[in-house]
Amino acid sequence: MEQKTSTHKHPNYLAVFIALAVITALITLVEMFAPNPVIPKVYLNTFYVVMSVLKATLVAMFYMHLKMDSRIYTALFLIPAMFALVFVFMLAI
Repeated sequence: MEQKTSTHKHPNYLAVFIALAVITALITLVEMFAPNPVIPKVYLNTFYVVMSVLKATLVAMFYMHLKMDSRIYTALFLIPAMFALVFVFMLAI
């Protein structure tokens, strides 16, 4: 009996880590200069939410291996995540 093996290209985890570190550094720099009254709070909060979603997406895709898994697992992960995002925006209004 032959064992079926699936081969896929392994992601560059170092590049993903560097991307996450750069996003975190960017958020930290914006937070350090946020007391500046020139940037409205609405734009800052939108920036924070977008960066958080981007970081969560990178972690889910590469470290939780959703990018290499079946599409059904991705859908099962994304549907509740979209509901949560809608609720966050509803609370922000």
